[in-house]
Amino acid sequence: MDNKPKLSLEIPSGDKPKDAYGMVYILFFLLGLVHILPWTFFVTAHEYWMYKFRNISFEDIDSSHRTVLQTEFSPSLTITLQLSTIAFLFLGLFFGHKYSIKLRLFGPLSIILTSFIFAAIFIHIDTDTWQEGFFALTMLIVAVINAMSSIFSMAAYSTISNFPAEYLGAYLNGGGMATISTACLQILSLGISISTESSALVYFWVGNVTIAFTLFLMGVVTRRNRFYQFNMENYKPRKGKMLSFRQIVDVLKVIWPGPGITLFFLTTTNTVHPTLTSLVVSEGEGNGQWNDVYFIPVITFGLYAILDYVGRIISLQLKLNIKAEWFVGFAAVRVFVFIPLFMLCNAQPRKHLPVVFDHDYQFIIIMIMFAWTNGYLVNMATLVVQKLAPSDKLEDAYHVHMVVSGMFLGALSFLSFISVDLI
Repeated sequence: MDNKPKLSLEIPSGDKPKDAYGMVYILFFLLGLVHILPWTFFVTAHEYWMYKFRNISFEDIDSSHRTVLQTEFSPSLTITLQLSTIAFLFLGLFFGHKYSIKLRLFGPLSIILTSFIFAAIFIHIDTDTWQEGFFALTMLIVAVINAMSSIFSMAAYSTISNFPAEYLGAYLNGGGMATISTACLQILSLGISISTESSALVYFWVGNVTIAFTLFLMGVVTRRNRFYQFNMENYKPRKGKMLSFRQIVDVLKVIWPGPGITLFFLTTTNTVHPTLTSLVVSEGEGNGQWNDVYFIPVITFGLYAILDYVGRIISLQLKLNIKAEWFVGFAAVRVFVFIPLFMLCNAQPRKHLPVVFDHDYQFIIIMIMFAWTNGYLVNMATLVVQKLAPSDKLEDAYHVHMVVSGMFLGALSFLSFISVDLI
């Protein structure tokens, strides 16, 4: 018999443990970061994928010599993301409670790290003779990463539901920092003029180091941090059967403004960014590096990422005492404001609509307003769920919200194809 005294976490109410050095807060920030980072790196390394699937008969990567694999890469990436994400969100909703929260955190993140390392290995491997096979392998890696990311994010929300409200803010801000990090790496790669393969190597290994450090910190915090252990002590995963359809509907009746906000901001984002915004060219195109090389990375991606993050911070700092329905209305109004504005910017090529906002400063002003309101609404969609759901149903509310948001993401993906044809 083991007679060793066991550690008791029962602490007098006036002497609750504190988050020493903000370790748990930092961990939740990193969890939000690594949830988004792999996907943003895969998308941003566009030139690397175009090089891998190029027509090897030509030395230059030219759009006039684009191969079928190059043309199909972005749509295939999007479809793979959506199918794997939606499928595993549903699996997580119905069966995730059967497995321990530690397994659902450490397991998926370890698989994501392994997949990222595996993808990085192929950067310097010649795949020219088996491009179709490498294309299929890449889609498999993407499917695995996004499937594991879905399971991981649901486990993260299960954990967050046991902590004070500001820890949800840390997680959400981590997701915003992922886009800033990616944009900065993209601009840095352009600035120092490194090769396509070297640029991809930077993306993947920055991702690997970040994920590995997050796993290390998570191991330390879950085993040794008294603040984490104290808040997780009373965590009781849902017992018994999976959520029924009736229970899901009951949860949605309470938290519907959260999915409502998500529906409208995804409608706007899927229609214009980056589908249309990445096509906007500078009014001084052909007159220097700023206009031809840096304009889209800095304005369309860099400025957007920074202002999106600012919007997220505003949502956490500015506490508006108004009904959640008003946020849904605001998100709906944005659809009818920003979609027409971006369609009338200097996006090229175009066949139908005239260019009304042909100056750079006009596009920048529209982008500023779009980006910070987008970041604000991204956070508010989840913060509203936190506010409306009863504390004992918060975990289920987060999970239902994630699944519905995933369904919206898949259902609205067609908008990105329509918007380009309309201009």
